[in-house]
Amino acid sequence: MDSMRIQVFFLMLTVLLSAVLGSGCINQVPGKVMYQSGSLLFTIRSEDEIPDGVLEVAVFRLENFRQVELSRKADNFPVKAGDNTVILPMELTPGNYRSFIYVSSRSTRFPVVIRDFEI
Repeated sequence: MDSMRIQVFFLMLTVLLSAVLGSGCINQVPGKVMYQSGSLLFTIRSEDEIPDGVLEVAVFRLENFRQVELSRKADNFPVKAGDNTVILPMELTPGNYRSFIYVSSRSTRFPVVIRDFEI
């Protein structure tokens, strides 16, 4: 019975270490999304530089328990280590919105970040 506990312990330790070590690859964290003066503004904080980064942002209007896509933009966006300010010009009317923010590099697509905001 003790050898079974040891095997389970090492299995759990391996899973935990894999999660911790793998989390370094997922380091792009978009901050709060704001709308100001006809532009969508947010910051992406990254631990590493991604010179071939591509940023994709989709904006949906939330109404009547639905989300309606208003805009989807993708463009080259070299990410530097530290804070990266993003300003996307777009006209939005007062209401509730949801943004989906993706950063990718070559064949790697980092997890999507979903942010709700209100105008």
